Amino acid sequence: MKRLCIPICWLACCFSASAQSGLPRQVLQLAELKRAIEADLAALTNYTCIETVERSRRKNAKQPFRYVDTVRVEVAVTKDDELYSWPGAHHFEERSITDMVGAGTIASGSFATEIRSVFLDNTSIIAWHGEEDMFGRPALRWDYRIPYNLSGWTLQYAGHTGRVSASGAFWIDAASMELLRLETNADEIPPDVPIAAVKSTLDYGRVRIGSRTLLLPQRASLELAELTGQQSLNRIEFTHCREFTVQSALISELSPESGPAVAPVAELTLPVGLRLFVRLAHSIDSEQAVVGDALSAIVESSAGHKGTMVPKGAVLRGRIRRLERYSIPTGHYIVGLEFTELEFPGHQARFFGEMDYVDPVPGLKWFVTTSRMKTLELADGGRITSSESEKYWTVQMPGASTFFVEGSKFRLPEGLHMTWRALKLAAK
Repeated sequence: MKRLCIPICWLACCFSASAQSGLPRQVLQLAELKRAIEADLAALTNYTCIETVERSRRKNAKQPFRYVDTVRVEVAVTKDDELYSWPGAHHFEERSITDMVGAGTIASGSFATEIRSVFLDNTSIIAWHGEEDMFGRPALRWDYRIPYNLSGWTLQYAGHTGRVSASGAFWIDAASMELLRLETNADEIPPDVPIAAVKSTLDYGRVRIGSRTLLLPQRASLELAELTGQQSLNRIEFTHCREFTVQSALISELSPESGPAVAPVAELTLPVGLRLFVRLAHSIDSEQAVVGDALSAIVESSAGHKGTMVPKGAVLRGRIRRLERYSIPTGHYIVGLEFTELEFPGHQARFFGEMDYVDPVPGLKWFVTTSRMKTLELADGGRITSSESEKYWTVQMPGASTFFVEGSKFRLPEGLHMTWRALKLAAK
């Protein structure tokens, strides 16, 4: 078998080399584009960017989109996947961005996975389309599709998960041969996933990072239509790209120049039921804050439970997990706060808990109540009037506390008092 393979491969290579000059121009252009994208993606593993997602929704196509919230994460790319973290975090998460955010429409893959699947994974079928204008300049367009059995795109909705095939198009600048736009549509959506359509659009440009200039997505959009008629729109931007820098030093013995030794930090396990009385270390303003912003709170008084003591002045650290704005049934926000770490001198601990108490704040409620008057016309000309009321509760995320704040804007003040109770740690 090996003897047969060698001459067949050699003949194929010779034919390819001799016939290359006779290939259609579009085939050569596509090959050139793929080589450039492969080089850029190989270099991209050394960089990370801030991904900002502005999310909006509407009830149907006849209404305008209404802003819901903004999510901000940091994204990096490996050889085969994308990694995410909250901005400023010490490490990238082992979970997906959908698990990190926990609510609303969110997608992974816009930074590098989508472009890799179209151009480098040998899963797409590409066909020349023709010349068009894009961004006011001549562009070359190709169409493509990724069959269901080769696609890595999955949709998750309300507990349902299903793989889809993909189809779309991409445009390159006719002069520079640089990628301008990549569009992808979900096809063959499983019937048990209540989604009618999904469309992703990525616009590309060259970005200088340090000494290199890389092709990166500048902005993106994700449009999702549900079978109910409701639609979601995510507008995505990539900014503040930087290179990973790792420095290491080996010190054989402590010298006066090396400074004092760093005290070891003990890892604590907080007992279930431990209550921490804390004050917010900074204000949260609805007009400035976004999902992913860091939170910190100061422990107001020493707390002990089952032999574990947490001193006054210890710091709880976490993130804003939800900050969604809605106008129905009345104007309100859904706010989710999560604390994940506890620190005090010489000690640190994972924190997994829920909020038992918060100071009164105008508009802050654990549920929203609506009421309406209903009038029934009787046959004899009389009327019966009745009142109906409904309560709306939020879906609580494990380890986070979620509540409503009514109004068009709000501010949780610095010094806001809260009580947080430790729960059984969730599995990592």
